[in-house]
Parts: sequence; structure tokens; C-alpha cells
Amino acid sequence: METRHLLLAFVLLSHTLTTGMWWMGGTWMGLSSRAARYWLIASLGNGVGLCLILLPGSGPAELRILTACSLAALAAIWMRQGLQVFLKLPRTEARHLALSMALMGFNILVCVPLGWQAAGVAVSAGVVAAAMLLSVREVYHPLKREFNRGTAWAASLMFCVIALCAIVTGLSQLGPNWPWPWLDSPLETRQFVLSFVSVTLSILTSFVLGYIVVMRLVGRLEHLSLHDGLTGLLNRRAIEAMLARETQRLERFNQPFSILLIDIDHFKHVNDQLGHPAGDQVLMEVARRLQAEAREVDHVARYGGEEFCVLLPHTEHEGALQAAERLRESVCERPIAWGTVNVPVTISMGLVCADNPQETLQSLLRRADAALYQAKEGGRNMVVSAPTPNEAAAPH
Repeated sequence: METRHLLLAFVLLSHTLTTGMWWMGGTWMGLSSRAARYWLIASLGNGVGLCLILLPGSGPAELRILTACSLAALAAIWMRQGLQVFLKLPRTEARHLALSMALMGFNILVCVPLGWQAAGVAVSAGVVAAAMLLSVREVYHPLKREFNRGTAWAASLMFCVIALCAIVTGLSQLGPNWPWPWLDSPLETRQFVLSFVSVTLSILTSFVLGYIVVMRLVGRLEHLSLHDGLTGLLNRRAIEAMLARETQRLERFNQPFSILLIDIDHFKHVNDQLGHPAGDQVLMEVARRLQAEAREVDHVARYGGEEFCVLLPHTEHEGALQAAERLRESVCERPIAWGTVNVPVTISMGLVCADNPQETLQSLLRRADAALYQAKEGGRNMVVSAPTPNEAAAPH
């Protein structure tokens, strides 16, 4: 078996795997399906282009080479288009389409009849380099914001390497009389190096793109595990973990904090009279108002049903009482619209201040819950501060 046949098998195997990966990820698993379709086409275009180069008997040499170069350039454009879709960047589809049509027309309709193979290869390499460098400029900061600096650098480095290879290829065509060791090597060696480098870059690029897709999925799953699906607030699991950390901080550094347990008054009446969709609307709007009025350092969570919990770090009793009144007023100051009905909504709160390192979190939550019960029994739409354990135990 000739080396060319081995290279062809290698190209077919690797690009079949990468193309199949994007097809499965976009179609079956729903992983950024639209971006995956662009990356699938890019992988397919690269594979077909390399196969054309490795099949010398499949047509005129200039037509094969320029078609392969056109496909490589289109693959770079499709890769950039997929990145724009994935990162929700400004789209340049019209310019990409115009550039693709112009490149194909120049290579096939101009360079092939006139025998301008070097010009067609150089122009195609320039398009690849431009697409990759523009991608670096566009995606570095979005990747850094969503993921981390290392991911942004890895993707940018990969695109820069592809651009560098394209630039070297283009310059070797523009300067055939320059002392390029590459051009003095046997054709079989050049084919091997070209195929190996192209396939390696394709695999590494697919790995980087696959990594950011999976990391986004992991991030979304992590977000869903810590946030309430209806209101978008932290869920009970997340706020209890934060409360445990604040309790440890109180034990070690004597840093006080406060807890607010909040309950929507007469919420069952809203569900019974207007239906559960209206109840969901009330929950979402109350959550929005609580989150909007809370400080940046505060943590607001849906604690269960119509109950919410607010953690106020580094906050003693007086500051917590002021914050609680501000939250209460933000909810009751205006009704919540549901269709043509305005639903008046009030909330009751139980407040507890954690300033004793010896008190457990369970004890704090029990006192906050007892204070909330007193607020409900005392007429609702009010804030009740929990007495200290000593005050609660003292005879009246």
C-alpha cells in the first residue's frame, strides 16, 4: 500500500470521527446545535479538501488543488460563523456568503482556466488567515468572561497557529523563487506533512471547541443545581450552604450576620382564586423585587413554596431591621398585575441576628421561623425580630 493511501485512510478516519462528533453532539445531544452544524460542515469541508489533494487521479491537478484550497477557506469561514453563533456575537453571515462566493468564483472560474494555481492557493490561504485572526479578536474576551483566561488563550493560540500555517503557505506560493526548503522536498513528503499538520490542527481545534461546549453544559447544570427554576433565585440547597459558611465565619472570626425568613401573605388565596399561573407570576415578581432591593453582598433564595430566605452578611440587628423594612415596602408598595387584575401582595418576615459563635445554625433557623410565625399571627405584613435564646427562656 502506498503512503498516499495510508494518508487518505488517516484523513478519512479522523474527519469522519470529528464530523460524527459534531453530528451526534448537535443532533442527538442538543449541544449548541446550530453552532455544531457549522463546525460539522467545517470539518467535512477540510476532510473533502484533503482527500482531493491525495487523489491525483480524480481530475485535473489545478482544479483539484484549487477546489481543495477553496474548501479549506470555506471551512475557516464556517468555523468563525459557528463561534459567532455559539458566543452570541454580532453575525456576519452576509459578508461570509459574499466572500465565499467570490472566492469560489475566483478560484474555479478565473484561476483554473488561466492556470493561476499559485494565485488561487495564496488567496485561499489569505482568507483562512484572516478568518482565524478575526476569530481571535472576536472570541478572546467572550471566552474569558464565560469560562476563564486559560480557555481563551488555548482557543486563541489554536487559531493563531492555523493562521500562521496559512500565511506560510500563501507566502510560499507568492515567492516560488525564494529559498523555501519546503518546495525542494519530494511531493510525497509535502503531501505527508500537509496532511499530518492539517489533520492535527483539525483534531485539536475540534477538541478545543468541544471543550468549551461541554464546559458551557457543565456550567448550566451547575447553575440549575443551585438555582430555582421558576424565580431564578438561589435554591434551598445553595442558601443553606452559604448559611453554613457564614456560621463557620462567625465561629472563627466573630463576624455577625442576619437571616430573614419571608413568607407571602395569603398566597393560597391567589392560587385558589386566580389559578397557579397567577401564583407563579406573583412568586416571580416578588423574587424580582426582593433581588432588586437587596444589596450586592446579600443573597436571596427561594426557600420553598412561597417562602424566601435572605442572608445579610456582616449585618447586625439594626442594619438587618432596616433592610427588612426596605424589602417589605418594595413588595407591598404596588400590586402585581395579572391580566386585567391587580393582585395586592404583602409579605411577613422573621428576622434573626447571628452574633453568638456558640449558637448552631439549626437554632438560628428555628428562631427565625418562630419570629415569622409571630409575624403571621400578629396581622401579617410586618417584620418580627426573634428574641435571643436568653430572652426567650426568661419568665414573663
